[in-house]
Amino acid sequence: MTVTDLIAAKLGGAKMLAMRSCNALAGLSVVEKICDFVFRPILNAVANVKIAPSKLAAIYTFGKRQVNRGNVYLLNNAVDLNVFSYDEAGREAIRQELGLQDKLVVGHIGRFSRQKNHEFLLDIFRAIKEKNENAALLLVGKGELEESIRKKAEELGLTESVVLTGVRADVPQLLSAMDVFVFPSLFEGMPNTVIEAQATGLPCVIADTITPEADITGLVKYLPLEKPESWAEAALTSVRSERLDTKEMFVHNKYDINSVAQEFTRLVFEEA
Repeated sequence: MTVTDLIAAKLGGAKMLAMRSCNALAGLSVVEKICDFVFRPILNAVANVKIAPSKLAAIYTFGKRQVNRGNVYLLNNAVDLNVFSYDEAGREAIRQELGLQDKLVVGHIGRFSRQKNHEFLLDIFRAIKEKNENAALLLVGKGELEESIRKKAEELGLTESVVLTGVRADVPQLLSAMDVFVFPSLFEGMPNTVIEAQATGLPCVIADTITPEADITGLVKYLPLEKPESWAEAALTSVRSERLDTKEMFVHNKYDINSVAQEFTRLVFEEA
């Protein structure tokens, strides 16, 4: 656990003890609430550099009191814009590899877990297929719920239109191959994949459970987790004929790797 690691580092003489939050969680179980109650005060007492990518993530890990006191630094999730940018050749290669050349590709990247809400995603895709028979769903990732999602796709008659790739290293090319990114997570701190998708100019439709700070470019639409038909409409109307070049927006909003690396260095070596 992070708390024990920090305590060990402190006992070993470390002066800079940094902790970064990366998630936000709704609906804690009883055990999770007990752990949160026991360990959060220890964490806040030991860590002298507290970092989070969003206010939601900061509150989840460190608590509202620490955030309200200004004891938590918000540091953006960085993207290497030399890697994450629209790749036309990569798009064509992926679409040919996966048999998606002439398809409208709805994409998602994430672990097959309850948090990512793949079941609702399939309901959304079924509604999309009712409006556009030429649509395909591209799912990247693995996880404990993968087989149940395969089964639901079969039950919905979507097997031929759903492509599961497993874990891949060519994420920028996969994002380039997509036409719209749909992300109905139950909870997130600051989802890297939504940020990376925007770096490639990909429009995104995401759950309103996710922090508004995830919209860096204006390419993001937020929807409640209620009507799959509304999501389908939003996804289809978000598709663009040309990709938006978002590099200047990322640099301006300090989501590029160079800006974030400089800020992290300042926090650790000057503020602690």
